[in-house]
Amino acid sequence: MGLVDALWPPASERALLGRFYLAEVFTEALNVIFPFQFIYLYLVMERPEWAVLPLIASSAAVLVMEIPTGAVADRWGRKRSVIAGGLMTAVAWASIPVSVSLDGAAQLVGGCGAFLLAGIGRTMVSGAQEAWVVDNLVAEARGDLLDQYFARARSFASLGGIAAGCLGSVILFTSAVDRTLLDALWYIAALGLLLAVYVAKSIPELRPLALAPEAPLPFLQQALAGLRTVLRIRPLFSLMAAVVIATFSGSIVDDAFDISLVTKGMDARALAPLGILDDVIGMLAPLASVFIARSIGATRAMALLLVLSAVSASIFFLDDSLWLVVTLFIVLDALDDIWDPIADTRLQAMIPSRSRAIISSLANQLNELATMTGLAAFAWLLGRQSDSLRELTPGLLEAFSGRMPAPAAMPEAVWGLQIPDFAIVAFVFVGLLAVPFIIASRRPLEGSS
Repeated sequence: MGLVDALWPPASERALLGRFYLAEVFTEALNVIFPFQFIYLYLVMERPEWAVLPLIASSAAVLVMEIPTGAVADRWGRKRSVIAGGLMTAVAWASIPVSVSLDGAAQLVGGCGAFLLAGIGRTMVSGAQEAWVVDNLVAEARGDLLDQYFARARSFASLGGIAAGCLGSVILFTSAVDRTLLDALWYIAALGLLLAVYVAKSIPELRPLALAPEAPLPFLQQALAGLRTVLRIRPLFSLMAAVVIATFSGSIVDDAFDISLVTKGMDARALAPLGILDDVIGMLAPLASVFIARSIGATRAMALLLVLSAVSASIFFLDDSLWLVVTLFIVLDALDDIWDPIADTRLQAMIPSRSRAIISSLANQLNELATMTGLAAFAWLLGRQSDSLRELTPGLLEAFSGRMPAPAAMPEAVWGLQIPDFAIVAFVFVGLLAVPFIIASRRPLEGSS
């Protein structure tokens, strides 16, 4: 693969996957709220731990609805599921500013309700979109593009993220920041989803000819058949277990970094340019993942990346200055951006096409359970120091004003680390538990891995 093809898909790839990539760009290019999503909730909700609860509600929706929506996608069409999910998520995002403007318990209920709706919309896209892409490639006899898609889709999403970071920076650094302006970021993000849906409507849905004559199974039989497949294929079971552990490990890291950065004195607006740098790495790292996996093997690469993440996080024991936290944020995210497409490619390669959406949905459901568990643990950790955190956390407009007070002396947890820093280290270390499962998922056909 030459340098040009590494950075830009050739014509044959664009013909099959170009509109999928374009939809990714639209979704991310207008997602100007993304760098500030959690810190917005953390600063606007009445209690610090309440910021985590809407995210738990979203994960709970995925946990309950992932397999049913996967079965619906397998039976009635992946394209319909993706479009419906995009529309539902757009409505949810547009309703968040109103929801969190309420007082008391109504604020918590409204915020959780909006994120619950967004979570349901996300389940209709996850699993179904991967299955739509994979079966389109199989139907066109272009399965060789599978690893390219998973890597390049992330790269195009990161390209859109760079555009969103630039747009967000221009908006926040050239305008007087008030609550109306910050709320408008959610509406712009919802518009990006609508544009992505418009593009998705023009993409055909193809199914492998070998599967076309057979009638779809009822939902319960689909789910049971998918579960039996996972249990029967031991490498698939081991890999899914590894991915679930790694998902738990990364479930709160970005959110903990946001708290750590802002409470150490960083202007919250700086999350936008930091997000641009992060997306530049995110655009290149997935492409590097293809080279790394093909060079040393997927198994070895996945295990090594988790070990490197734990070693990097250990630096917190030496120093917790703002610039060190910024550096660690970038390093850990780069390692994660390389790890994800390798894991996705291996997982999809092990799943039989007939059950691809239902098993992908099962994997996503387990991942959401891991995410929800991690978020609940994080909320508990924040709740233990809720009153202290409220006193030390700046207000919403103060955090985005550039006139930050002196860095807050956050309450310490254990190991001599402040609460957000301790959460980062502890959760990253948990990722090491996935290494034995990664090794167990190794297949003889993988060769040098």
